[in-house]
Amino acid sequence: MYSLYDSLLAQHPRQLTSVKCAPSTIVQLHRYFEEVVLENGLSALVVESIPKAEEHSPREAARIKELVEVADQVFLFMASDDMMSQRLTTKETDREPAVIEHSADAPRERFVVIADARFSALLASGQSDQSAGGSDLVIWTFEPDVVYSALEYLMARVTAQHPAHAASFARAVQVSMPKATSLQLTLGVTTKLARLLQEQAEREIAVNRIATAIRDSLELECLLMTAAYELGRALNAKSCAVRVEGELVGATKTSHYFRAEPIVSNEEKAELYSNVEMVRALLAESPKSWVNDGDDTPERKACPKAAVPLINEGRFVGLILIESDDSSRVWGDNELLLLHTVAEQLTVAVKQADMFAQLQLQALTDGLTGCYNRRSFEMQLEQNIQLATRMRQPLSLIMIDIDNFKHINDRTGHSTGDVALQLIADSLRTELRAVDTAARFGGDEFAIILPQANIRGALVVAERLQKRLINTQIPGYGLITASFGVASFPLHASSRDLLVLAADRALYESKHDGRNRISLAVSESSNLCRTPSSPHVETVDILQ
Repeated sequence: MYSLYDSLLAQHPRQLTSVKCAPSTIVQLHRYFEEVVLENGLSALVVESIPKAEEHSPREAARIKELVEVADQVFLFMASDDMMSQRLTTKETDREPAVIEHSADAPRERFVVIADARFSALLASGQSDQSAGGSDLVIWTFEPDVVYSALEYLMARVTAQHPAHAASFARAVQVSMPKATSLQLTLGVTTKLARLLQEQAEREIAVNRIATAIRDSLELECLLMTAAYELGRALNAKSCAVRVEGELVGATKTSHYFRAEPIVSNEEKAELYSNVEMVRALLAESPKSWVNDGDDTPERKACPKAAVPLINEGRFVGLILIESDDSSRVWGDNELLLLHTVAEQLTVAVKQADMFAQLQLQALTDGLTGCYNRRSFEMQLEQNIQLATRMRQPLSLIMIDIDNFKHINDRTGHSTGDVALQLIADSLRTELRAVDTAARFGGDEFAIILPQANIRGALVVAERLQKRLINTQIPGYGLITASFGVASFPLHASSRDLLVLAADRALYESKHDGRNRISLAVSESSNLCRTPSSPHVETVDILQ
C-alpha cells in the first residue's frame, strides 16, 4: 500500500519537494500546523496520523484534546492498541475524535491534513532514509488542490479499509472543502517552519562540532567545555552545565557556559552549580529526562530548566543541565533529543578518556608494583629538577636495593618474589608524601624522588623507610632488609644523570659495607661524618 507521502509525490512531482528532517523536527512541524487551528480558532477538518509509541507524553494527549475542542472534526489514524486512544476517550468532554485504526499492512507514516474555507495545509513524511543518518523525508504545502488530492486519497483508503467511517469522513471532507488559503496564516506558519529548519541546522552543527572534538581530543575537560558552549548557543540558553563523575573519570569534573560571560557574577555561577547538585540527586535516583517548563505566572521566579543523565552500562556517570531566562519557555522534544544525543556522545567520550588514561598508566607504570617505571621516573626527575632550579629549591633522590633478593626467588619461587616486590612498593607509598615519586628502577631496585627535600630531610625519610622495610614480613619467607643510597640536588650533582649516578654510588657503598645501611653521596662541599646509631642503621650528619 502506498503511503500518503508516496501518493502525493506521484501526483504532484513539480509542486512538492522532499526535505530531510530529524524525527523530532517533524514532530515540531506537526505542532506548528496544529497551532494555526488552535490560535485562530479554525473550524477546520483535521486528519492526522499518530505513529505508535511505547509512551506518549501527557503534553501530546492534552494538545490533541484541545485540537478536538476547537476544530470542527478530527480524524486520527492510530494503532488499535496505542495507549493514546485510551487517553482520548476518557469521556472528560462531550467531543471526541474519530479514531481510525491502522490496518496490519498500513505503511509507516506520519501526516497532518488541515482543510478549511480560509486555510488548507498538509504535511506528510515517508519511510526513514537510512542513508541520511536516521532522518525522514517530509513534504508540506498550502496549495488547496494538493490538499484536496490528499483528502481524496484518504477517502479512498477509508472506504476500502474502514467502511464504518467512510460516510462520516466523506461528509466532513464535503463540508470542509479547501477553497483558498489565507496569506497571513500561511506566512505565519511558513516563518515558523523556516526558523525551525534553521534551528535544526544549528543543532546539527553543534552536534558535529562536539563529535569532532571527541574524535580529535581525549582531554575530558576540553570536551566538557565544548559541549557546554555548543549546547548553550544552539538552544539559546542562559546557562548550561555539563558534569561527569564516577570511577571512569576519578574526580568530579564540571564545565559551564553563560550567555552573558564574562560579566557573570560569582553568585550566578554558585546558583548554577547548586542547581547541578540538586538535579544530580534527582537523576541519580531516577535516571530519566528531567524537565521544568516555564509559565507566565507572575509569582513564579524559577527559570525553566531541563536535564538529562549520562548513563554508562546502567550506571549514572554525569548529567547535562540547561537553563533559560525566558519564563514562558517550554522545552520541545527536539531540544530534549539534542540533549540526549550529546549525552550519549559524552558517555562515549568518558569511556574513551578512561581507556586512554589506562593506556597512559600502563605505559608509565610498572605492572607488578604500580610504581612508575624507569622511563617515567627519568621524565619525572627531569621535570622536578627543572622546577627546583627555577624555584631555587633542593631536591633529593633515594636509591633502594633489596638485600639478597635472589634468595627469595631461589628458596620460595618467583611468585613469592613478586609478592615481596608488591609489599615493598606498598610500604614505600605509605611512608611518602603526595608530591614524592616512587619508581621501580630495576629488578629489585627502587628510586624515590623527594621534591623540596634537602639532604637532612632525605636522610630522615630514608631512615623511616629502612625501619618499615625491616618490619615487613614476606609470606613464606620472613623479614627482609634493604640498602640505601641518598643524594641531593644541587649539593651532590648539577643534572639528572649526575644525581642518579651519585645516589647509585652511595647505594653501592651501602652494599659493599655489609648491606642494610644508608650511605650519602660524597660531595666536595660537604663534610661527612658517619656515626652508626644502631646495628641496622648507619646515619650521616652534615656539618655546616
